[in-house]
Amino acid sequence: MHYGEVISSVALLFGAIIGLGAMFVPNWAAGVVRLMEDSDPLKPGGFSEFRATYGGLFLFSHLMALVIVLKMPPVFSVMAVLPLAAGWIGAGLGRLLSLMLDRNRNREAGLMPVWIAVELILGLAIAAPLAQFTG
Repeated sequence: MHYGEVISSVALLFGAIIGLGAMFVPNWAAGVVRLMEDSDPLKPGGFSEFRATYGGLFLFSHLMALVIVLKMPPVFSVMAVLPLAAGWIGAGLGRLLSLMLDRNRNREAGLMPVWIAVELILGLAIAAPLAQFTG
């Protein structure tokens, strides 16, 4: 295995562990991104986290995958879209887990099934280039 693959694998594992922690210990995740305002005036809200994570990361990762899908051979398209597809599907599964385990802690619980479906459908739609390599 090339050293770049090792570095990438370690980074991906680290990201997966963070996601796992956020999925099963949501108070920790909320504290990290300050979804709940901290009463300590020395710890103001985390708007840069929203801008960076939900803004910049989503925008540029999806745009880059789109450019690859439009400009590169299909095999590259599949490689570009699968991580994003897995992310959307993982978000839907995490929200489903929250729907089951965090019933009293969720706002707008009636909308959660809608968002679960949207995230799963987006994940499958983003993964559509994979269909050309199956069956």
